[in-house]
Amino acid sequence: MRNMRLKAALGMAGVLAMTAACCVVGPALAADSASTADEIVRGGEPDGDVQYPGKEYIVENYDKWDKIAEEYAPEIIRYSNGQLVQRTPTEYECPHWMQQSWTISYNTYYLDADNRGCNSCHADMNAMIENMEYKHATIDNKALETYSDVNQCISCHRDNGDDFGRLIHAIHYNERSGNKFAEGSNGTCQSCHDATADGNGMQLWDNVKHEALQGINKVENVQGEFASTQDKVQTQDELYSYDFVHGYYDHMRYACGPNGLDIDLPQSMFDEWEFTVDGNVNAPYTKKLPELVAEAEAAGVVVTKPSKMVCELNPIGGGGIGQAEITGIPVSWLIEKAGGYTEDTNSVRVIRADGSSRSGFDLSVLDKGYLVYKIDGEYLSARHGFPVMHWQETYDAQIFSKQINGYHVSSDVMKERVCGQVNQEDAHVNRPNVTVCGVPEGLIIQNGKPFTFNGYADAFDHPMKTVEFSMDGGETWTSFDVGDVDPAKWLWWSFTFTPEKEGAYVLSVRGTDIDGEVSYRNHEVLVNAKDEMPSEDEITEIGKIVDPAMANGDASGDQQ
Repeated sequence: MRNMRLKAALGMAGVLAMTAACCVVGPALAADSASTADEIVRGGEPDGDVQYPGKEYIVENYDKWDKIAEEYAPEIIRYSNGQLVQRTPTEYECPHWMQQSWTISYNTYYLDADNRGCNSCHADMNAMIENMEYKHATIDNKALETYSDVNQCISCHRDNGDDFGRLIHAIHYNERSGNKFAEGSNGTCQSCHDATADGNGMQLWDNVKHEALQGINKVENVQGEFASTQDKVQTQDELYSYDFVHGYYDHMRYACGPNGLDIDLPQSMFDEWEFTVDGNVNAPYTKKLPELVAEAEAAGVVVTKPSKMVCELNPIGGGGIGQAEITGIPVSWLIEKAGGYTEDTNSVRVIRADGSSRSGFDLSVLDKGYLVYKIDGEYLSARHGFPVMHWQETYDAQIFSKQINGYHVSSDVMKERVCGQVNQEDAHVNRPNVTVCGVPEGLIIQNGKPFTFNGYADAFDHPMKTVEFSMDGGETWTSFDVGDVDPAKWLWWSFTFTPEKEGAYVLSVRGTDIDGEVSYRNHEVLVNAKDEMPSEDEITEIGKIVDPAMANGDASGDQQ
């Protein structure tokens, strides 16, 4: 398809000529039903040679739209991981009663869908965010294969004082970027928005496209094979880390440059590391880390278990979550070793060695806190805070402080804590969170063969109750009860579906927790089921697509 971000625009005269031609054909076909038109062109009689005056004009009209369908075929790109993606559905039939073609290329020729939405310019949103001038927290997750979208941006920016709508319009139209967007990318309001007469004003195209596009097959009460587990764990390298949130420590790592981000820190650092437990305790102490580990092992209190870590702001569709096998010392045992806490105590502060954090947790979850020194059986990497970090089950990751050197038992931390993000209307925007992983928007799959969707479900400190699926825009939902769920661990699910018809399908997922709370927003992904996979000459490599957001002008994706 001729993507207007990359190729020359079609002249307006050509568009008008095509439109005029369509208007002329209308009356000629008005007397015929769609089935009659099919008979006229393809030959419904046994001899296949139905003739009548003017038939050649009808045939020419079909030929014209066949050529348009070929020229405006939806763009297909190959991601660096080998996945083939077609963001705009193929239209395999003309649904209009005034049929004059096998397809009218409504999505691409009229709606210009390949040139709309964030991905029309930024083929790899993860790479675009990673390369922005203002350093962002790491929001994608390569191990889980999560893909950034505009709603993830909105959910974070909405409450941060830099309103997303105001900010994103200024970025695209300011003095530095305005010409690049308008002239270099042929950008207009329609590039990002959709306008209808329904009274909803200008909406984001990415939020309404699944309702607007043709060629999407709807499946009522979708059926498939469902399975779930809480035992899936990741390696330490796979486990996410919200770098650049954890104060001076991560800032120092980034200052060392790419080669210093994951540098191996010396074992002597572990051997000489001193750890203090003080504050509202009867016998404060300071010991070297190896001594504490040895004493805990001798006492038989060291815990090795799978446990999750999830960021407070992890959005629907986000990658701020993971689960690994941790090895650590219970914080409760460390405090008991200090003679226990005094009567007026209500909390424990986690002290980071660089002084950049003193986050606290309530005593009610004291038995869920661990001083972790190994992940996946290995000592911590620099990325995860070698030599030791704090791990707090059923809390969000903002308290999972890296490279800590003490616990300060106190009485000055607020008692109530709500895990997850709450917006201005007091809605939990990411609890419960059911996310599809490994499926970019428009993934091409084989028609007629089972395809398995995978993802996670999580509600922070609230156990999940159900995971639900829809393939008809949320009109009907197929619900699966997930049984007894440990909120200290994530729920990893799979749903295997077999497409029975060529075309696009949109899977919507959501969930409920044991309190009956329903996901604030569904996560939606579109897949294209094809009888035959695309040939090489139909595919564009993502590394060859120029992303105008990259200041240095390089290509996006795997070439960054």
